[in-house]
Amino acid sequence: MLKKSTLVIVLLSLVYCQFTKAQKADELNSQPPKAMQEFRAAWIATVANINWPSKPGLSTAQQQQEAIDLLNLLQRLNFNAAILQIRPQADALYKSSLEPWSYFLTGAQGKAPDPYYDP
Repeated sequence: MLKKSTLVIVLLSLVYCQFTKAQKADELNSQPPKAMQEFRAAWIATVANINWPSKPGLSTAQQQQEAIDLLNLLQRLNFNAAILQIRPQADALYKSSLEPWSYFLTGAQGKAPDPYYDP
């Protein structure tokens, strides 16, 4: 039969081992997993022409050039995603049977870009 002091030492050792295992598990779980790639996005606001296009009623070519310039800037800044707001104000920056073309795109709500393109 084990002496009381030996039994206490064994029990304390077991408790300590369990505690350190739990502590190590907590440390592992507290660190987020390393991401293989970051999501570095920019929101491109179209409402009130905040980011794109710079003003309503620009020509198709001007709108497209502004979009290319903006995307090139984001690429130079190492962004890997661009989120374009396509429904700025109960309207749309694309052909829709539910919502009219956006005023912020053409300068007149319901008017498609001319010459036509899909932003």
